[in-house]
Formats: sequence, structure tokens, C-alpha cells
Amino acid sequence: MMVAAILISILAGFGAGYAMRAWRSRRRRVRHPLYQPYDPAMSQPGVSLARARRAF
Repeated sequence: MMVAAILISILAGFGAGYAMRAWRSRRRRVRHPLYQPYDPAMSQPGVSLARARRAF
């Protein structure tokens, strides 16, 4: 019984740590644009889809 309680507490700790890390990472991305992933579509707002799809 004691081993089960220890295993459950360890798993709960890992779960809480993972959730906290994901929450902090998401908060950092929202607050600081430097940490946002690079998106070429967002960096060039003037390019339209019609002009980008033209082959000739």
C-alpha cells in the first residue's frame, strides 16, 4: 500500500511539473514575441495568396 502511494505521488509530481512547464512556455510566448516560432506567412503581410500562387 505504501509503495502505491509513493508511485502515485511521483506520477502526480511529474504531471504537475509538466503542466507548469507547458503553462509557463505558453505564457512566455504570449508576452514576449521573441519566443514565438518563426512563421514566414506572418512576417510578410503584404503578400497575397493570388500573387504567391501564380506560376508565370
